[in-house]
Amino acid sequence: MLLRRAAIAGAAAATAAYGLLCGAEDEYQAINEADLPEIYDPHEFAKVWGAHPRCAVSRLGEIACKAAPVGCVLLADAVGDTVRRLVGREASEETIEARTAERARRVRTLLTDLGPTFIKFGQMLSIRPDVIPPAAVYELQKLCDAVPPYPTAVSLALIQEQLGCDPALIFAELEATSAPIAAASLGQVFKCRLKSSDEQVALKVQRPDMVRAVSRDLYLLRRYMAAVEWFKEKVLTGLLGAAERGAFDVNLLDTFAGASFLELDYRHEAANMQRFTDTLLPMLNGKVYIPKCHHDLTTRKVLVSEWIEGEQLAKSSASTINALIPIGVDCFLAQLLVVGYFHSDPHPGNLLVDAAGRLVLIDFGLCAEIDAFDSRALTSALVHLMRGDVAALVEDAVALRFLPRDVDRAELLPPLTHIFNKGKLAAEQHLAGAGAVGAAGGVAGGGVAAERGGESRANVATRRAQFSAISRELNQIFFNFPFSVPEYFALITRALIVLEGIALTGDKDFDLFSASYPLALRHAARLFGPKQLATMLGEARAQNATYAKAHAAEQAQSALNAQQMPQEHKRADHQSCDEIAAPRSWWRTVLGER
Repeated sequence: MLLRRAAIAGAAAATAAYGLLCGAEDEYQAINEADLPEIYDPHEFAKVWGAHPRCAVSRLGEIACKAAPVGCVLLADAVGDTVRRLVGREASEETIEARTAERARRVRTLLTDLGPTFIKFGQMLSIRPDVIPPAAVYELQKLCDAVPPYPTAVSLALIQEQLGCDPALIFAELEATSAPIAAASLGQVFKCRLKSSDEQVALKVQRPDMVRAVSRDLYLLRRYMAAVEWFKEKVLTGLLGAAERGAFDVNLLDTFAGASFLELDYRHEAANMQRFTDTLLPMLNGKVYIPKCHHDLTTRKVLVSEWIEGEQLAKSSASTINALIPIGVDCFLAQLLVVGYFHSDPHPGNLLVDAAGRLVLIDFGLCAEIDAFDSRALTSALVHLMRGDVAALVEDAVALRFLPRDVDRAELLPPLTHIFNKGKLAAEQHLAGAGAVGAAGGVAGGGVAAERGGESRANVATRRAQFSAISRELNQIFFNFPFSVPEYFALITRALIVLEGIALTGDKDFDLFSASYPLALRHAARLFGPKQLATMLGEARAQNATYAKAHAAEQAQSALNAQQMPQEHKRADHQSCDEIAAPRSWWRTVLGER
């Protein structure tokens, strides 16, 4: 009897759910796109989608049904790894790497199926090697330039709707059989010509139904972030005793969502292109180029700009990468520290090299503003980070809103200073070992590059263990103290990680902090004045003296190699700035390298 009643109740619930969701697609299609705001407004989104709960619940069910199988597999992997670790039968690295690659393929397929919002999320993960394994990074990077296209006929219909006339009257070499030369999460690009001038242009056309689809996903993500904040406040802080901190998850989502939703308005992207052309290019002496935009042919969903013939920087030769990355760093820091407005989506597909050897920036849909106060504090933090001034860095963190003003500095400084000192020691030991190997190898003529490889093979396990231990201690500090992430900082970090990732393909020893330091110093001198900057740097040489002996052998061998190295392979002059003797290992350790 009980089973029968349970079956009847289950059938009734299923029928009710079907009745609730039946017609959700028709209701979704009936929502007028004009009812949604042109800029991200979470309250307006909540009004629209709150009035159509069937559409929201239907999408939530779709996400759950598609994600559940992959989630179960990943959970089973995690549980299995834990059990094997407890019984001392861990899988080999080769097995784990092969499995990770296969799981990443499934995740990439899932994100592609779930649509543009999730593809964007996967693209963000693809530049976070600190979050996901290398095999997964490689697989998710395919989302940057391997998103399936949609029918050209649909694009032509949208162009006609947006421009108010037959595309054939404006564009040559654009037909229903034309294939896009690139397809991305939000749109696709065609190569064609303007009939009026015979100029070759890039025609960017938005995917259909982006505004409704993206706004609904962002509405659901915001509800999820609100639940995460509740969990942190009630469970992590209330029950488990984590440090009390200001809620930032919803604000972080709002920052990402606001910038991402603006990408759906190509008029905004055109304005960004013009702004950077007017403010940034004059600072860079012709070393960077931005395509010209045809504003008269640009609408919310169609963008026409100059065609650039070139290859991706990330796929260029090592010598080209080494020559242009310092320019890229200067370009980004000029945006960040001087212009106060930066291109926050410089994934590998958006950085090109043209026939003149210039660095070309494209795709200005995702840009972010940073006010003058944050720019000043960022400059100060970079200088203090390079000199290892922990107390000053804490004040910078307060100014940048990583920490509240009432944080207990007396309690925070000792463990944080301990982390820095431990990182210095690990770096000194690494350099001492590398210097000894280099000195021995120098007689045999092996060269620093080869010896570093030998040193890495011999000591990589030890150094990984050191860095992993330091990273765990740093994570514990973040848990115990009220650290939070300012909304704009996620976009800055994303851009920096992309630049460094490209640089490391050309030079495995590239150090972003060292490359950034000269421009930061020049900007700091303008910002703070020579006297205050001298005070900030007063202890730098004394602190760096600790590294001099261990670094001497490596520098000497590098000098010998430089004499034999072709000119185009040499690093830019700012690399040898004498204020930067501290090695890359220290900065990476401090930032939590695994």
